[in-house]
Amino acid sequence: MKGKPSLWFDRAVLALKLPRWIGVCTVGAVPAALLWYWGIETKIATDFTGVPIVSLPLLLANVVFLLGATSLIRSRISELRDHTVSLGGKPALDQVGLLSNWKGVAAVWGALMAATWVVFDPYVFNLYYPPYQELQRVLVTSYLRLIQATFLWVLGCAMYLILSWGKLPIKLRSFTEDRTLGLNAYGRASLLFVTLYIAAMLLTFPVFVYNSGAVMWSQAVFSLVGLLIFLGPLLSLRKRLLEAKAERLTWIQRRHSRVIESIESSGDGPIDPALVNELIAIDSIRNDLVKISGWPFNTGVFVKLITVVALPLTLYMVSTFLARALSI
Repeated sequence: MKGKPSLWFDRAVLALKLPRWIGVCTVGAVPAALLWYWGIETKIATDFTGVPIVSLPLLLANVVFLLGATSLIRSRISELRDHTVSLGGKPALDQVGLLSNWKGVAAVWGALMAATWVVFDPYVFNLYYPPYQELQRVLVTSYLRLIQATFLWVLGCAMYLILSWGKLPIKLRSFTEDRTLGLNAYGRASLLFVTLYIAAMLLTFPVFVYNSGAVMWSQAVFSLVGLLIFLGPLLSLRKRLLEAKAERLTWIQRRHSRVIESIESSGDGPIDPALVNELIAIDSIRNDLVKISGWPFNTGVFVKLITVVALPLTLYMVSTFLARALSI
């Protein structure tokens, strides 16, 4: 893990002396499966103890995906820091260490456990248990909540760092070299992270397995929250791109105006060939400047993400609202 923040499951893998991905799968899957079995045996309803033949593979897929996604985010953030330094930025040395802050993970873990007990069980999923059974339910899901908390903490820190580094006084690349002026690395990273988040929501609230209105609404709410989190870095990067584009267009416009003034000052006489060549060059440069992207990534990919995720959820929510309003 040299050069990367070390997370709790990384340290567990090192302690077990297992190969990287075998260790990650072991650390994630074994405790989660044991708690799942306990939940089945004690007949405690949890996220993944409804239909044993389906729920165990879904639980393991969820755990392995979340740990893999967390590792991927951690790696991309380390690469993005190097990219920021290459552009002349000076991110604080200890910022990447936020991702492995155990206090932050613990705080999110506690918040998830409390939200499950106080909000989701009684008010979203209409689950009511005696106190000792509710405590059992919390314990059965505790390890899964820890993995979810780790993913959410790392994701949140990563989006915060993208937002912070995108605002640093870096030297933007030439528009002839990169139409996003070097900011595409930040845009691609944020797009990747929100895609991982959406995929995690689809696995956490699997409407394709549990055809429940509460599950669908939970998925919809959390997916939309992820898109809102994505908008923070996105709008900041877009603003910087548009400002840089406007600055360069203003510069070329001033030069164009000076050439026109020189031509006008010569009256009806022949135009200096040097001025003609300069006008041609200015026109070519202006055409290139107009092509500077207003978004720090391929907008087609973002449109597809919105279409695949947001549209079905929106249609479901609208149809459900209309059905209730019309008492269908």
